[in-house]
Order: sequence, then structure tokens, then C-alpha cells
Amino acid sequence: MLLLAVDFGNTTLKAALFENEELLEVRYSLSTADLENWTTQIEAKNKISSKKLEGIIISSVRKNEEIELSFVKKLKRKLISETLTDAKLIIKSDSEPKEIATDSKEVSVVVSVILLDENTPLPIQNNYKTPKTLGKDRLAAVIGAYFLKKEASKKTNKQPTLVIDAGTCITFDFIDTNSNQNGVYQGGSISLGLQMRFKALNHFTAKLPLLASNENLPTPIGQSTQEAMQSGVQFGLLSEIKSSIDFYQNQINTNENNTNKELNIVVCGGDAQLLKKWWEEYLTRFTNNSHTYPKWTIEPNLVLIGLQRIFQFIKNNEDN
Repeated sequence: MLLLAVDFGNTTLKAALFENEELLEVRYSLSTADLENWTTQIEAKNKISSKKLEGIIISSVRKNEEIELSFVKKLKRKLISETLTDAKLIIKSDSEPKEIATDSKEVSVVVSVILLDENTPLPIQNNYKTPKTLGKDRLAAVIGAYFLKKEASKKTNKQPTLVIDAGTCITFDFIDTNSNQNGVYQGGSISLGLQMRFKALNHFTAKLPLLASNENLPTPIGQSTQEAMQSGVQFGLLSEIKSSIDFYQNQINTNENNTNKELNIVVCGGDAQLLKKWWEEYLTRFTNNSHTYPKWTIEPNLVLIGLQRIFQFIKNNEDN
């Protein structure tokens, strides 16, 4: 089964093609036209084989109605015009199946489209109090991390996991296990991203300049305004990360349902690699070396992987 997972961000769009759980290809910084073209290319390329595009799942921080108008309906027209077939798109959103279909009785392309929302069935329990306001990228990322396969064993993770998304904002999301050893998303926190912190210092003061982060950790004691700002932002962020990791590790230790007491940490987002570099230096130089912290796993495609896991869960339930 071929699946297209699509992540509509505030300013960027990326998508990935999966065959079952295997990630075949990822494309970044797409326009909706690029995405439409790629989708029809996938369908045309696999038309003569047994591999057909069976599903599309979309996560968006934009309104779903906008996606339907700007992408899904246009996609149907392109599938018809460019693959010379009739197309039927079954859209699942708000728990009510919808259809976008041709007038023809014979339909040769059927694609199930899932718009991820608060009513979408999930392979985990969601304990978030306001699921409608929960960022769909946060939800997909934490599911992707929980079901992420480990490199060495190729076994699914399924252990208490903290996801750190180092993007425009920095989000911390925690998934734990219940008495049945199933995943339970507990929520997390949203904080200012790295660049947003520097911009805030400049915007809300009269004289502080707009700075960029230093590739290396600065000295903790800044001896110039620039050094003081970089120290405040970078060490402040690392202290925030450390306190979050300590807190969630303590949550695991006090939860009797957890047979695995080690916190798994998965990091994604544009600043993930930079933060990992700082974190490792920070632990070596400025923390108690007698305390061991879990190693970070960097997974840039975490949201897309999570979307695939959600689609697979829904399909398995329908097949059963």
C-alpha cells in the first residue's frame, strides 16, 4: 500500500511517500501545485503495477476547509486529466465520511483522504483537555515517536517518550503508558523558539540589538551585551530543557504502570541538530557528570511518520 503523508505548516509544506511503514521519499518546501503534481506522478508511475496510491493523510495548522478547496478538489481534477482515469476521493473528517467523486459509475482511482482532526481515531489514548486546540503536528509527532522503530533491534519504541520539537516554538510533549501498556498522551508545554527569543529581546527593548545564536555555547558570564544576550538565551533554553527532562523522568519513576523506567527522548524541528550539539556540551561542562541523561534521537520526519502510523491504525481497524 502506498500512502502520501502531508504536513501543512504555517509557512512550509512537506510530504512523504510510504510503502506500508517504509519511508520511500520525502520532499520539503513544496507548494500545493508541487504536491498535486507529485501525487499524479505517483499514480501514473504505479498505474501498471500492483502498487497504487491508496491513501493521503493530512496534518495542518491551517483550516481543513482551506485544504479541501486548495488541494483535495484540485487533486481530483488532476488525477482525471493527467492519468486519463476517473477518480474518487473519499474524505474522512469530523467523523463524517464525505466524497468527492466523478459522475461516472466506473471509478478506477479510489483514494482515501484523512484530514487529521480531534475526531480522528488514534492508536493511543489522548488525555489532552482541549483536543480541538491541540496542534495536529504535535499530536502526529508524539505518535510517531512512540511507534518509532529503534535502529539496532528494528522493534517499535513503545516506551515513555518526551518529544522536543525545536521549531518556531519549542514544544515538549509527553506520552506515557497505562496499566494495559498502551500509549497515553498526557500533554506538554509550548515555549518560545530559539530565534523568537532573540527577536523578543530586540522587539520589546529600546537598545538591545537583534542577534543570531552562536554556533557554540558562549561563556555563561557574558562580558559584553552581545555575550550576555547569547548566554541568557542559549543557557536559559538549555536549563529549560534540563528541567523538563528531569520532571518527566520523575513522572516515569512514580508511575507504577511503567515497567520501563527510562525516558526516551526524540527531537525534531529545524534547530534539533544545533540543540543536540549544545546539550551534549552543556552536560559535559556544566552539569554533574554522575547523573546520566538519555541520549537524544534526532528524527526530522517525525510528524510524517506519525501520520503514517495513524493511517495504518485506521486502515487495520476498517479491515477487521
